Amino acid sequence: MIFSEGDDSPLALDLRPDWGAAFGAAAGRLELEIGCGHGGFALGFGSRHPERALVGIEQRRKFAAEVAERARRRGFGNVLILQGDARLLAPRLFAPGSLAAIHVHFPDPWWKRRHARRRLVDDGMSEMLLRLLRQGGELDFRTDVEAYAVGALRRLEEVGFENAAGPGRFAEPLPEEIPSTREKRYLATGQQVFRLRLRRRGAAPPAAVSSAS
Repeated sequence: MIFSEGDDSPLALDLRPDWGAAFGAAAGRLELEIGCGHGGFALGFGSRHPERALVGIEQRRKFAAEVAERARRRGFGNVLILQGDARLLAPRLFAPGSLAAIHVHFPDPWWKRRHARRRLVDDGMSEMLLRLLRQGGELDFRTDVEAYAVGALRRLEEVGFENAAGPGRFAEPLPEEIPSTREKRYLATGQQVFRLRLRRRGAAPPAAVSSAS
């Protein structure tokens, strides 16, 4: 969920986190999840990909605290959960071109016209997502609302994302996908999930090895 208005405050570029110090070598493939919910994806990521790092940003304080505690208890040093608004936090946390992947699962579609500014994939947010990804970096977007998926796909392709499935097409599920808590319920009941798998154009660079300082 995204609630904030635009942010006009200057970016303190020298105060961005040292992800190499936080995650060690795993920071060479740094990923972001926007809206962690109950943590199904983030915790699955922590278990399955110890060689990669995930920062999750969750608007709801209770959910963020619960997922962070579960990650701590399981010893997932490659997962960090933060509470806040991704519109404000993401450009302050991550340098342009620094993310290997961004995961957005089941965002609120905000149907009412007066709430359009709150939609995750609006003009400004779409451009920010593209800017934060490195060349070849992937946006993994999933929703159960077809109309929202269609609109998001159109907008994301317009700002410059390359569609791995072909222009205007949804992606097929991959065997190695990690479902979120909400998606697990949909998969169990057979409800359709619409997937977008989009890339920032260009080849992905080899993962850099970062050492903790």
